[in-house]
Amino acid sequence: MTAKSGNVLVWLAAVGATASIAAAPIAAADMPLPTPGAGPASEAIDQLQAQGFNVSINWLEGHPNVPLRECRITSINNPSSSPVSSSELSTVYVDVACPNAK
Repeated sequence: MTAKSGNVLVWLAAVGATASIAAAPIAAADMPLPTPGAGPASEAIDQLQAQGFNVSINWLEGHPNVPLRECRITSINNPSSSPVSSSELSTVYVDVACPNAK
């Protein structure tokens, strides 16, 4: 291998590494929102926060003193409909239905 072809290989490796690092935040922003009713509200809220959202809860039914793991999300509203950026938090609003207090 000549010095010239070695430089090309190093350059290609650097371009490939840069492209994969640049694509990582885009892939994270394209994560789907949780499906309402698919599991406990606590898991869906944790997933939204892990995606970078600020979560605001609208208590629809039951009592808010019941643990979120016993509640269900009935709908998720993302008014901005834009990907989350590291410089600003997008707020999503989740409607939560809980059983009556015991």
